[in-house]
Amino acid sequence: MSLTKEIQQTICKAEIQKGNLVAENFNYFFAGELDVVSVNGNCYVSEFEIKVSRSDFKADAKKRKWNLYDNPYKGTSFNHVPNYFTYVCPPGLIKEEDLKPYMGLIYVSGEEITIIRKPKAIHRFKENTIKLITKLCRVNNWRHYFGAQKLTILNKEAKERNDARAQERLKDSFKHMPHRVCFKSCHTNERCECRIRISNQIQPTAQPNG
Repeated sequence: MSLTKEIQQTICKAEIQKGNLVAENFNYFFAGELDVVSVNGNCYVSEFEIKVSRSDFKADAKKRKWNLYDNPYKGTSFNHVPNYFTYVCPPGLIKEEDLKPYMGLIYVSGEEITIIRKPKAIHRFKENTIKLITKLCRVNNWRHYFGAQKLTILNKEAKERNDARAQERLKDSFKHMPHRVCFKSCHTNERCECRIRISNQIQPTAQPNG
């Protein structure tokens, strides 16, 4: 088991013991895929981002999602990012001075968890409780019985095997957001043209003044 996976499971166990609902590698609206998502009894959503190398942490700063996290009340973006965000890493990998004001920090060594800094609320909006919990259950069911999320499986089939049937099933899953479907395999770390187009199309627009 990789170190990332070990840390994910350690955080999940800790959150479950608090009475929260959790899922790993959960696709959360504009925020993208979250390493660990936890939903508490008040239906506030916490994101835990796992980092096991300094280079990976520095690369994380280039993500487009920070525009939404830093400006949660711009347009309608606040209802599609988590309420809380925390970095989780081995001891000393990330420092408090590396963080933005709202970010939390946790060190994990084996089964030992040390809270370095608690996160501050990014916003107080709550997602639709039934919709969110249903999605959590669906994700965990697919992962438990099939080894991965449904869309992950369909993406793999559609891209690697050029499976026309899988492509149609994937399009059907995203029929309300057709621009999210892309069957091009990107073999480099560069952002390909299709990904830039998709990201631009899903950016929320600010509401007009007055």
